[in-house]
Amino acid sequence: MPSSRRLKKQKMPTNGDCYEAAGKFIGDQLLAGEIDRYILVHGEVRGQGPLMGVNFGHAWVIDTTTDAVIDKSNGRDINLPRFIYYGIGGINDIDNYYEYTAEEARDKMLETGNYGPWDLVTSSGL
Repeated sequence: MPSSRRLKKQKMPTNGDCYEAAGKFIGDQLLAGEIDRYILVHGEVRGQGPLMGVNFGHAWVIDTTTDAVIDKSNGRDINLPRFIYYGIGGINDIDNYYEYTAEEARDKMLETGNYGPWDLVTSSGL
């Protein structure tokens, strides 16, 4: 007899703006003359809450003067020490990320016409 119980669909991160938000932040910093202070990162992170167990691509910025992560995605304004942000996202455990200087990020954006990801391939394809 078939079960009438339905499985809840897992929401996948398909409409976030992390690449655009991080890319625009880097662009703004370049315009302000902050060429060496920030690094753009595209990396694979481990989901939490409803995304527990799902790895997906994400983008954020590192402030090299404070070793903090800045995450402006989806209207947020996260500023956390890198070791905490990387621990929460399992970033060092997954070890699949690409770092771009502000100038490299600018060149990639101009070359491709998009905010990325450019080199990142995730285990889940997300």
